[in-house]
Amino acid sequence: MKAKLIVISAIGFATLVGCIEGDNYVRFTDYVTMEAALLPDTLTLNEPYNLQIRASAPNGCWSNVKVYLNIKSDSAYFFSAAGTYENHGEACSQQIVTHDTIITITPKVEKTHLMYFYNPTGNPQIRVDTIYIKP
Repeated sequence: MKAKLIVISAIGFATLVGCIEGDNYVRFTDYVTMEAALLPDTLTLNEPYNLQIRASAPNGCWSNVKVYLNIKSDSAYFFSAAGTYENHGEACSQQIVTHDTIITITPKVEKTHLMYFYNPTGNPQIRVDTIYIKP
């Protein structure tokens, strides 16, 4: 909970404050789109599972794209991705900036696990996946 609050606070603060150098300079940190590979319906207790996640920003003015995981409880995982946008008044290159990561999840309790994925442009913005854990 504390880590999630720190990440959200830092992103919010950076977004609100930003940095301004001259009339055309813009810099801020914000959430970006994230996609997870297909999740299984069932995982085995104490068996690791590698979850593949790709975060992407829409153009070349973005950098430092990262995926964040906040484990809320022994069965609730919150995923988000953020990046830094920086522009000095020039046109942004038409390339998608991506960051691929693998996060290993090992279920430690035999109960349904919930995976929450936050996407700022999604409909809905929070995708929830349910994974059942077998002994």
